[in-house]
Amino acid sequence: MALTNVSLLLQKLKQSWLIENFPYKLQIPRAWAWKGIEGTQVSFARTPAFNKASLADLSTGTCDSEVTERTDSPDSEAVFELVSLMTRYQICMADLDRVRYPEQLKQIEFELAKIRLLYRYFQRLGETTGAVTTFPGLTGMVGTGQTIAMGGAALTFAAMDQAYNLIKSNQGRPTAIMSNSRAQRTFANLYFGAGAGEPPMVMETWFDPIRGEITAGITSFKGTPWYINDLLDDLPGNQGIIYFMVLGDDEGPGHERGIVGLVPRDLADTWFIKREANGVVGTQVITAPDPGKPFTVQLPTLPTLDTWVSWPTGVAMGSQGSLSILSGFALVANLPVT
Repeated sequence: MALTNVSLLLQKLKQSWLIENFPYKLQIPRAWAWKGIEGTQVSFARTPAFNKASLADLSTGTCDSEVTERTDSPDSEAVFELVSLMTRYQICMADLDRVRYPEQLKQIEFELAKIRLLYRYFQRLGETTGAVTTFPGLTGMVGTGQTIAMGGAALTFAAMDQAYNLIKSNQGRPTAIMSNSRAQRTFANLYFGAGAGEPPMVMETWFDPIRGEITAGITSFKGTPWYINDLLDDLPGNQGIIYFMVLGDDEGPGHERGIVGLVPRDLADTWFIKREANGVVGTQVITAPDPGKPFTVQLPTLPTLDTWVSWPTGVAMGSQGSLSILSGFALVANLPVT
């Protein structure tokens, strides 16, 4: 008689980690620049654009040549502060007691918490926050005359070229372009519609699950790589937005004072802080006596391990010539998916 109920003898191998089934497409972190700072804020003194009609005098070498006084003084100060992005998770102590390796449960949740915080950072960049110093979105940091609003019109190469050329830092060359997938698809549709095939590519380092780091192409415009950030929402009315950026800060006197992420200097290699507490949520409420004014207390009675994960971080920009925005163009239609 043949062996029966073989399925009861099979070993089921559970794969490691808790997998985010449909992760957000997020390419911009590979190019993002980070700056470790002392204290809780960084500030930049800014002076206005020089008047090209009166940059300097031409001297013939005689001592009686008059030289115009042109003292450059700060006319504004840009201040950017650290904020704390935070999340929390909770594990039942009974589960920690029963599993063979309880530290694995903690590590699984910790890794997902870090992903949540990273997502929140790059989501915040695209939000209109109204904040001035405490992690403003890019639309709150952009300078006057650095945004093109298309009012629902179709995206064109001419609009892309003008927005690109609004960048003034780094000798007018942005180092990164950022948008969500749909805005990039709208850009690619310009080439498809003209029968020109795929948009131009530049080489970039990618990760391959089998081969590890590989070199492959990434969409570009005028030689600048275009990174997708699908934490950015479409604008109302099916309109899109594209950011042109100079990333990085050389901390020098020249024109390379671009956009950077902020982290405390002593956390520049670790970023994330984890704090654990036992049984912080309670169901038992008591009234504690106090002369003339009783008060209630909720006791920590639930057997849980609560963990807070925080990331002190922010964003800063030295020169406003490091950012331009093209917004309000009509997005390519999304086909139904199943």
